[in-house]
Amino acid sequence: MGYKNDGKEVTWHTWNEGSGHNSWKVDADPNTFEELDDDYGRDKKHAFYRGDIIKGADGSSFRVIGKWYAADNLHVYVDGELVENADPASFKVHSYRLTEDKKDFYWDGKALNVRDKSSFEIMKYSSGENSSWGKDKHNGYYLNGTVIPNIDYATFHPIDANRPVQSGCYAADKHRVFFMGKEIPGADPATFKVVDFYIGQDKNRAYQKGKATRIKDYTKLTQLGRLMYSDGYHIYDSDFRILKDADVSTFEHISDNWYRDKSHVWWSNKIVTEANPMTFRPVPVTSGSGHLGTDFNYGKDDKHVFWNDSIIQGADPESFEKRDFPDGDSWTVFDRNRVYQGKDSPKLREYLKKKYGK
Repeated sequence: MGYKNDGKEVTWHTWNEGSGHNSWKVDADPNTFEELDDDYGRDKKHAFYRGDIIKGADGSSFRVIGKWYAADNLHVYVDGELVENADPASFKVHSYRLTEDKKDFYWDGKALNVRDKSSFEIMKYSSGENSSWGKDKHNGYYLNGTVIPNIDYATFHPIDANRPVQSGCYAADKHRVFFMGKEIPGADPATFKVVDFYIGQDKNRAYQKGKATRIKDYTKLTQLGRLMYSDGYHIYDSDFRILKDADVSTFEHISDNWYRDKSHVWWSNKIVTEANPMTFRPVPVTSGSGHLGTDFNYGKDDKHVFWNDSIIQGADPESFEKRDFPDGDSWTVFDRNRVYQGKDSPKLREYLKKKYGK
């Protein structure tokens, strides 16, 4: 991976296990081209990121600033993209995500609009790890660029969670709770905690992505697969809406996006109206090494084949399957009569002839 200059042309090279070695010509002057690091280069007119011209950049003054970042006399760039309004003369790189200049701090190349730089800090979880929140003596900041005015400075803090992946979204002070920088009306900061991914809980109710739900106590729900919940009285989807037609006593997760009870089949929270729950099953997925499991989106019963919650007209449920043939186009979805996804191939024809004699 990187640039090569043979004196006649400049080329950019990549390699990965899937596609092997690839290269293409860079629109650079080989007589003045200079490789600055693995990603950046320049000639007398242009600057380049991974072989592509950086629009508007001045090659003669272009330089690398630490790792990941570069600048010319007028602008700063990260991964080849402009950091708007950043000052190249005073720009400093603290980490890939956190940078600053004389005017502001930046997170992922986006200005945080910090009011007081001298008191600004990235806040930490109780574990000591950096959070997605900051504050100065005037404001709180969610590090996507959202400014939270009028915080209580002494008590403003990110809310911990049991697992790090759950920890980034909620913060509070003694008066208010926030999700990704936006206040959650009515949430109780004294009892608010994170209980799952994007889900918070206070003494009154559960919240999803900062919005109040009908759920009083998330910890008493039973999760069914990735998408459904039960409290013993109702079945709820991932947005905590009640599935009105679901029979709680027989409702079960089949696999992936598929659910059923004694009368219905669901793809996610949508009823598959023509499906027979007694004979329904997700379509099997098979590779050259053997059975891999079942499909998220294709299902079938004794009469029909379904894509999500819709019937695939004319498809044969008995022979419908999904396989990875070595000469196919990634996954091939087919029955004995036709191909629905991927492409026809000699290996598919050989398989059909052996299995069905056609």
